[in-house]
Amino acid sequence: MHVGFSTKSAISRTTLIIAVVVIIAILGIGGYVALVSAPSKVTTVTSTATSTVTATSTATSTATTTATSTTTSTTSTVSPAPTTLTYETTAGPEYLDPAVAYYQQDAYYLENEYENLVMFNKTTAQLIPWLAQNYSVSSNQLSVSFALRPGITFDDGEPLNSSAVYFSFNRFLIMDGSTPTTHGTQYAWLLQEALNTSLSSSLVGPQTYNEHYVNEVLGENFVQITGPMTFTMNMMHLYPLVEMISYNDGDIVAPMFVMEHDVALWNQSSTGYSLPYPTLTGSLSNKMTEYFDDEVATCNAGITPKGCGETFLDPGLNQPNPSLAGTGAYIITSVDQSGDIVFKANPNYWGGPFQFMGGQKIVPYFTTVNVKVVTSTSTRELDLRSAAASGQAMTIDLEALNMYDVVNRNAWLSNNTLESSIPSVSIYGPYSQFETNWIDFDMNVTNQATGTYYQFQPFADLRLRLAFADSVDIPTVNLDINNNLGIVANGVVPPGFPPIGSYNSSLPVNYSYNPDAVQSLLLNAMENPITHFTYNNGTAAPPGVFNDTFGCSAANLKANGGVCSNPVRQTIPVVYMTGDTFDEDIYDQIASTINNVSATYNMGLSVTLLPIPSSEYWTLCYSSYYYSYWGGYINDYPWSTDMLTIAYHYPSVYPAANGWNITALNNLYNQLLAADASGNAAANVAISNKMNALANQDVMYLWTVYPTAFEVFTSNVKGVYFNPVLLFGYYFAYLS
Repeated sequence: MHVGFSTKSAISRTTLIIAVVVIIAILGIGGYVALVSAPSKVTTVTSTATSTVTATSTATSTATTTATSTTTSTTSTVSPAPTTLTYETTAGPEYLDPAVAYYQQDAYYLENEYENLVMFNKTTAQLIPWLAQNYSVSSNQLSVSFALRPGITFDDGEPLNSSAVYFSFNRFLIMDGSTPTTHGTQYAWLLQEALNTSLSSSLVGPQTYNEHYVNEVLGENFVQITGPMTFTMNMMHLYPLVEMISYNDGDIVAPMFVMEHDVALWNQSSTGYSLPYPTLTGSLSNKMTEYFDDEVATCNAGITPKGCGETFLDPGLNQPNPSLAGTGAYIITSVDQSGDIVFKANPNYWGGPFQFMGGQKIVPYFTTVNVKVVTSTSTRELDLRSAAASGQAMTIDLEALNMYDVVNRNAWLSNNTLESSIPSVSIYGPYSQFETNWIDFDMNVTNQATGTYYQFQPFADLRLRLAFADSVDIPTVNLDINNNLGIVANGVVPPGFPPIGSYNSSLPVNYSYNPDAVQSLLLNAMENPITHFTYNNGTAAPPGVFNDTFGCSAANLKANGGVCSNPVRQTIPVVYMTGDTFDEDIYDQIASTINNVSATYNMGLSVTLLPIPSSEYWTLCYSSYYYSYWGGYINDYPWSTDMLTIAYHYPSVYPAANGWNITALNNLYNQLLAADASGNAAANVAISNKMNALANQDVMYLWTVYPTAFEVFTSNVKGVYFNPVLLFGYYFAYLS
């Protein structure tokens, strides 16, 4: 995982992601991969009127590149190789149902239990057929036909077949990106933008969840069964579908296991639900339809008045029983209330695709993987030292702030080499990655308790955004807290991201650390508060809805010797993920600077810090409940349109959550899509720079860093790898 904390991972909300479609159409998938890296050839591509992809390479399962490490070791008595791996992390999962999960950390866990039709080939951006035996893309690029590998079963014994694929994707779509408390905040839009977007709460607005909605979704015919082991996936818009279903949105689950356990859960009297089909009957197809109707009956009802029913696969149940809904190399056997997870190696695992590509079966070496939430850094470090000394297998989360607890300081400062300072511990990295972190400035913020807008909307005022941005010295924080593991960011596109030139190192930002400027900006904003506000849809808010008054008037200030008497008091709470010391320090500096100026003039303005547990963080932040929060983006597709969409285009994830709807940026975005559609990379670069410049002029975000990754394992763990698209892999079956 990347340095610090896992970012919410989401593929950009482009309407088409035409860049990818054009590249695939012209070069084939292998051609596109060549733009990202030069991986060993694993998937054979032939391009005719219908391009076919089949796993026929001679690459072996061990032919991938592992991460490079430095190790400090001592002579010791040889002890038996451990068969249990312990991973001590800072935070537990948010959701472990593939149809709901949207947190990067969750994806790390899910890839061990569940599998996709196609998956990334370990260290590269290359996709290979996984559960699928092969697939072919139609000449018009609007449908993809798949054939499944025979003989694969789910953990409960159900066979993998076309019906399971039909169930998994339609369940995902009907769930509409819902959680028990929200709609449209999760991954569903990822596929919805290839279909009828009017059925997406994320893309167009609130939905009415009922039998009619179910029929509308099923009527899209997204998964068309053509045989027991074959099916075609149909799109309404050009879309790089194969790439998009390689994430947890494409995880295939066991239909009967999921249906039986979910309906039993929803039938409990404590839920307050009224299911139309408390008992599923008839054929498998009929049971699926009844289940979908039950699924929507839990939405905005009973104990979930603002979301949809919790599912059996979610960790919130304090589930002591195993999930048997996957086909993966490991089985999640328990999840406790603290977020600890126990994985057991699947004794009946089918072995993965490499055995059909001239390689060997994947056989999990570690029989047990214990994921433990340990919030104390010192405890994690002590446990690591103890494990290394006693021959146990362990990896821990470690922030850059604590890097020198395990890394030789002189080696890093003198030659940027990460050398372990602990015997029998290996350090992997540093690795550049396609990720950007920032501080969000939100408008149209709502009160979580009442659902109504706060009157005070400080970041509707450019002067207050600038005051916050001028209050912190990001380069110094990166040096002191992050130990220079990262590059100070100046826009959403990270270094090295294609097309080359879309990242511009000379792009100016509209702020710099300047406490004197902060004082002038706050005084100006206090004495001349803005009076014009707009809603997310761009319409003007009526007078009285919002009021940015704080402190006192200029006359009051002058009459009282340069301080306010009886100031109008306002508080700006800012949030960060619990344990995130890097962003906590950024907010500490901001709060110190702002509060100092406020105290000098008795403005009554106060900035307070609020840590939020990772299990709640993204859902709450994306619900527009906070004025400012740490945000970021790990690319899900290596093309600038991906990054630009997620940050700038309304109603994409961050602009929608933060209340940003800038007409000029939306117009540039449409030009960006047109450039991609014509294959004009130069135009893409030019538009990318214009979008970044405009966003910087408006101070949409306070950019922090492009992170650099490193990882810590005991030296008896082998097979650690890094993927610039996926970051560090926690596919436990590759480790030994």
